[in-house]
Amino acid sequence: MNIKTLLLLVLLGLFILPGTAQNATTTSDPATVQLINDDRVTILRSDVSGEQIVLSNATKTRKKYFRCPDVIPNLCAPVEESPKINITTPEIKPETKPVEQPKGEPFFLPDPVFFRINKYVIDPSEWAKIELAVSYLNEHPNATCVVTGYADKKTGNTKINLKLSEQRSNAVAKAMETKYGINKNRLSINWKGDGLQPFKLENDKNRAVLFLINP
Repeated sequence: MNIKTLLLLVLLGLFILPGTAQNATTTSDPATVQLINDDRVTILRSDVSGEQIVLSNATKTRKKYFRCPDVIPNLCAPVEESPKINITTPEIKPETKPVEQPKGEPFFLPDPVFFRINKYVIDPSEWAKIELAVSYLNEHPNATCVVTGYADKKTGNTKINLKLSEQRSNAVAKAMETKYGINKNRLSINWKGDGLQPFKLENDKNRAVLFLINP
């Protein structure tokens, strides 16, 4: 064999051997890696990270040249679900304004405080009627009350009856303020003497104090 023929065979070997590198596989379980050729690696199955690859000599050369890693990361591991973020929308309550009750018409409470002839001292039987008026004012803090005293026309005279009606209204208002704690700013005192008779058909009932409520 001459030198030319030998050189030709050597050159053919240099070109043919890199292109016919054997495919290398790993069969370790649970991951399998297959080397397709010198430049490409296909992972058939990988369940665990860190699988080693068996490479051909040519592939190793290219791996070192391109600085490829020796370990394949886990590509098929299950994706961990990120924790759910619960977004709560704060409840916005509508602004509430106090309801203003319409101003009602003034009215008299149905139970007047009665007095004996020529007297302005409150009898024990009449305190319950004062307490009813106090109870209404406590339940309606915006209400005010006019305490009005009267005298009967058939007893005494105009001057005496006017003074007597004033004393009666003052006695009831003072009791409401001092004994039951009603603010004096919520009470007005008035007196009519015998000039006005609220009970025209029953003279004796006009010796009384009436409660006029302003809601």
